[in-house]
Amino acid sequence: MAAPTEQIDHGPPAPQEEEGGGDRATRRLLWFVLALLVVGAITLLGLLIWLLRPSPAAAPTAQGGYPIEVVTTIYGYGTEPGEVVRTPLGVAFDDAGNVWISNTGQSRVEEYTSDGGYIRTVGEEEGEGKLYAPYGIAVDTAGGKVYVADYAGRAVQVYSTEGGFVDHFPADDQKLDVFGPDGFSPYDVELVGGRIVVASNDGLYFFDDSGHVVARWGATFKGKNVRGVDIGMFNFPDAIAADPETGRIYVADTLNRRIVALGADGKWLWVSGVPDARGRIQGFWQLPRGMQVGPDGNLYVVDTFRYSAKGMGEGHLVVLSPEGELLSLFGRSGPTDGSFNFPEQLAAGPDGLWAVADRENHRVVIFRLLTPYPEPGDLEAPKYEGMVQRPQNVRATPPPEPAG
Repeated sequence: MAAPTEQIDHGPPAPQEEEGGGDRATRRLLWFVLALLVVGAITLLGLLIWLLRPSPAAAPTAQGGYPIEVVTTIYGYGTEPGEVVRTPLGVAFDDAGNVWISNTGQSRVEEYTSDGGYIRTVGEEEGEGKLYAPYGIAVDTAGGKVYVADYAGRAVQVYSTEGGFVDHFPADDQKLDVFGPDGFSPYDVELVGGRIVVASNDGLYFFDDSGHVVARWGATFKGKNVRGVDIGMFNFPDAIAADPETGRIYVADTLNRRIVALGADGKWLWVSGVPDARGRIQGFWQLPRGMQVGPDGNLYVVDTFRYSAKGMGEGHLVVLSPEGELLSLFGRSGPTDGSFNFPEQLAAGPDGLWAVADRENHRVVIFRLLTPYPEPGDLEAPKYEGMVQRPQNVRATPPPEPAG
């Protein structure tokens, strides 16, 4: 009889792997890898955005940035031919920030808000106050008057700030021989010490409130008014600007291609530029036709013929210190936003606004200036060296006492 076989206890049987368990493990691994890839992609995207962020040097207020930021461009109050701006020459702000435009090609002056909203038209109707070729404008908000230099009409027309005709200069009984052989052709008008100062062919004329000439700054020869190229003479000055802080009067002596600074007493302080010689431009200035004293006390000059496609370190707008030092040039030429085509007069208004009559673009551009301004370019700076003269003992006819 065979012995019974010993039974060996091996414990419970080994568990069997469930069907499909390997596939789930693979899927978990794939999800883990995908999550890592997503996190990596997000990290790389964030790094790329940080690397491509705008550089502070490219911001408008950074050194080397284009300093003109356009706020509004005024082309007129409609699209019909009679409603648009044509060849504007003059521009001025009132204390409320509204802008007055010499719409010269349409023979009228228009008032707009600083954001381009149309307010009113003056000088369009036939009869008293009719305008023909308006140029410079001065607004006396406190006195409620607007003065318009009409060079073709040979008069300064005066309106109320509400648009009504008030008066004209010179007065009807003013003897016209006071204006000399060239006659009276007003290009710009400014208020100085309560007097109305007008730039005409051969100098500056001071008027009282009645429209009579009480003084003139300019040269005479044998008792007659003359214009010319010598220090002390003017030759068709197109623009004047007064600094109320210092009493200085600056003149764009246009056809002499120079800028003149005069003290409140009529003394010639400095002259920047030289007249043409043998019919050719000899100095820095091309054709200065607009100017304005800025809030910083510097003088901003529009040089109409100073073409520049770049407009950085060169261009239509030239900034001078009160002593005639060249500080900056900018303002590119062309039809695009922030560019100019034969710009004319310039105005500074409240809240940091500026305006320029952009003649051949048939518009007025309202803008802000962003600092710091570009330095004069390597080609422009040397051209200005030696341009400033400081005359000794050259004085204009003393101005009248300020109006009471």
